[in-house]
Amino acid sequence: MSPETLPPEALPSEGPSPEGLPSRADARRNRARVLAAARASFAAEGRMVPLGAIAARAGVGAGTVYRHFPSKEDLFEAVIADSVEGFVAEGRALAVAEDPGAAFFGFLERVVREASLNRALCEAFAREAPGRIPDAAAGARREFGDVLSALLRRSQEAGAVRADVEVADVQALVAGCAAMEQGRGPGAGVLTAVMCDGLRAERTVTKFRNGMDEAGGGAAVTRDEIGRCEMCGGPLPGDRTSRAGRPARFCGAACRQKAHRRRTRDSG
Repeated sequence: MSPETLPPEALPSEGPSPEGLPSRADARRNRARVLAAARASFAAEGRMVPLGAIAARAGVGAGTVYRHFPSKEDLFEAVIADSVEGFVAEGRALAVAEDPGAAFFGFLERVVREASLNRALCEAFAREAPGRIPDAAAGARREFGDVLSALLRRSQEAGAVRADVEVADVQALVAGCAAMEQGRGPGAGVLTAVMCDGLRAERTVTKFRNGMDEAGGGAAVTRDEIGRCEMCGGPLPGDRTSRAGRPARFCGAACRQKAHRRRTRDSG
């Protein structure tokens, strides 16, 4: 049964109330109504929804809303804290999963999916600047970061996630991916898949080597973790180091000469 339909007798009373004031049961029921209405309103319209519209949706007066939440910002943060606490509870349960990698990526996909369908969550995840997170949601956000860090660490130890990623990187990716998925419409999920693929520690992960080519021309050079020749795609030598002491880029002299001829032709 939803908070809107709970009868007064279903909520515990803490004694008689002063004359003219709502009973404790009525107050608790009204607060639940306001939170439910705010959750739906913020999810659909974001933090800019008028407080009066939330009060009307809850079936109460604006004074009732202010009695429980001194400002719309307090109400918004209470809704966010409630949503994030749900993620925290799920993350803690996944922290003991037998497959850490599947648990980590499944958690990311769920968080992005839920946030992309909820404007309030998207806005909250994007608010990373220090001093901009009010106290009402700060605790829940810290707990979310702790849970995400534990899932990330376990998945890295299991070899499922690349070791050079930190929890702050993942949080930024989640915030950005949720916002972009929201713009693409419900059920897209393509960007989420790309994000997860980029975090995997598989042999096909592409890495940048100092962002410069061997000749210093400034072009970004990429090579996967097993080391592939830039000309033929074959495996690099075992030591993967050139005569000059730089990381090897070609499997042998033939491919090195081909690359030199190509650079000469292109520069001409």
